[in-house]
Amino acid sequence: MQLPLKSGAVRRLALAIHPAKSKRKLLYMASVLNLTSYMDETGHPDDPNLEYVGMAGFVAPFGAWEVFESAWEDLMRNAGLSEPFHMKDFAHSVGQFKPWKGKEEIRRAFFGRAMNLIVETRATPIGAIVSLSGFRSLTESQRSSYLSPYYIGFQNVTRGAAIEAMFEEHEEKVAMVYAYQSEYGTNNGGRAEQLWHAIRKHTDFGSRMGSYASATPAELSPLQAADIFAYELSHEFESRVKRTNADVRWGLRQIFGMYRIPSPQIRLLDRKELLRTIKESHFPDQTGVAELDDNQEQSAHESMMKWFLERGQFTAEQFSDFMEATAAILGHTNDRPI
Repeated sequence: MQLPLKSGAVRRLALAIHPAKSKRKLLYMASVLNLTSYMDETGHPDDPNLEYVGMAGFVAPFGAWEVFESAWEDLMRNAGLSEPFHMKDFAHSVGQFKPWKGKEEIRRAFFGRAMNLIVETRATPIGAIVSLSGFRSLTESQRSSYLSPYYIGFQNVTRGAAIEAMFEEHEEKVAMVYAYQSEYGTNNGGRAEQLWHAIRKHTDFGSRMGSYASATPAELSPLQAADIFAYELSHEFESRVKRTNADVRWGLRQIFGMYRIPSPQIRLLDRKELLRTIKESHFPDQTGVAELDDNQEQSAHESMMKWFLERGQFTAEQFSDFMEATAAILGHTNDRPI
């Protein structure tokens, strides 16, 4: 469903997806975190200028999002901004940010405060980036099975959000909110919503998926935070191709700092990872799966951690700790495709 929410939207959303109808229910709510995730997509697979698309966002307890919403609205109002924050507009000083063009002191002060509010939620960042060249290298039937790179990112951030609840009490579930996207059917029983329900029904982590909702960034301000992460993450991966010597952008460094070792949840879905999903789903067209190593999943995790290390985000000791934990975690959270 798409939620028509305005001021105080996070609280009303929480009451809808974490209902408290009795004293007993209230006691139950006190024992869990009421985790809620907010996810936004980045890029479009038809854009000829892009190599990567994906989806990203955050998972945090309801209480953290309620505090964030109030502070975020204050920030927007005090900055004289009447429209929802869009990172693309801010980065290029267009739209409501046009008067700030060239005024770097104002821009830095505003963005610094915005990032501080995100960091203060102590949320867990979740991200999935899909290689378009990897996707296009698959056979036609394999590509058709995925439908679109959008749904690949959708499935992976959904899994990542659900896994966050696995580290909490067994009653904990994650209420999941996705940025409204009519093209991919995020509301009114569309394809994305149908996919979400299929994931919940057919995966081992589905028991940690609480409820589904779709909204716009104007309706739910945490989606504006997700927009920042999605934008920054896609630009980091595009730099691999176009600006190989570029430093990690300041905003993304702040988000990376939110990760709690040993569980950074950014996934790169390149050709081999896409083929691994095809292999494990027993899809009839197994073209290319012979390229895979026996330990492809662990290799993919290790590759991502090496990327973090090379980009100066983790130390060698943290890398070692992560790999040790990954070997244990992979035995308990199987990644079974839909």
